[in-house]
Amino acid sequence: MDTLNALEKQIVVLVAQGHTNREIAKKLGLAEQTVRNYLSAIYAKTGAKNRVRLTRLALRAGWIDSARQE
Repeated sequence: MDTLNALEKQIVVLVAQGHTNREIAKKLGLAEQTVRNYLSAIYAKTGAKNRVRLTRLALRAGWIDSARQE
């Protein structure tokens, strides 16, 4: 997961917080399709197959705290 850039890591954190692609796009000022494209690249880089597995990887990498609330 070290190969992800800052924006990709930010998207991973937002996914882990439960945000939809549409919400992520709005928060980051991106098109929803752009978020989908980023997620496809993130899945390819990390080997994660879905949002749940991606969240588990982010937890293990220390990018998010399981007790953190927003």
